[in-house]
Amino acid sequence: MTRIIAVAMQKGGVGKTTTTINLAVGLTMLGHRVLALDLDPQGNLTQHSGNDPERITPTIYDILKAELEGQEVSVQSAIHRCAEGFDLMPSQPELSLIEISLMNVLSRERVLSSMLDEVRGAYDFILIDCSPALNLLVINALTAAHSVIIPIQTEYLAARGATMVLSSIETIRQKKLNPDLYVEGILLTMADTRTIMTKDILAAVEHQYGGDHHIFNAVVRRSVRFSESAVAGQSILTYDPANPGAVAYREVAAEVAARNRTQGDGDG
Repeated sequence: MTRIIAVAMQKGGVGKTTTTINLAVGLTMLGHRVLALDLDPQGNLTQHSGNDPERITPTIYDILKAELEGQEVSVQSAIHRCAEGFDLMPSQPELSLIEISLMNVLSRERVLSSMLDEVRGAYDFILIDCSPALNLLVINALTAAHSVIIPIQTEYLAARGATMVLSSIETIRQKKLNPDLYVEGILLTMADTRTIMTKDILAAVEHQYGGDHHIFNAVVRRSVRFSESAVAGQSILTYDPANPGAVAYREVAAEVAARNRTQGDGDG
């Protein structure tokens, strides 16, 4: 069974895109078929994958635009194979215009889910990199997803932002848009484990969220190599495989694969 996982947090700069690409590569290295979907008009995932959002075509914008205009288009046409072995559905800046079009569409929250019906059987995992907001595109992602990974940067304001995305998930469930949506896990990112503040935040996150939600064992430590890998258009797993960040993301990928294998068995 295909598992759709949204990577979401209503705050920018917490590691959503970094998590999406490294999880995509990590799962690919484990032998899984992976599609990564860039649902952010900024196109950070597209760039991090070594592509230019201004040049690559077609993109998810073209597919959604055609869908909303009632035109027939192949979703497969907007899927591009990346050098690291996973497939990418890229974004472009015009994706922000889809927000306006979605406002007047029947079942506007389910457009993405319907669109993915064409390709979901071809993948073990579909990962959706969401924008740092609660807009109709993100609501579409949460409606289409089985679960959500919430990256939390180890700083005070970022930790508070998790409450907002958890509230959004609960709203999606209560409104019956996706009553079975669950939290795949909270991932602590950009950690400097040498500081007292980071240790306090790690303890606070565990105390506040650990009772109700899974927290990944791996903690992604801050490293300049993440920025370097983004410039190189590669995941940290390829750019610097021995880096502690690469080790952490391999652990996350293994945990996600194991958890979803168990969940899939239960669904059967």
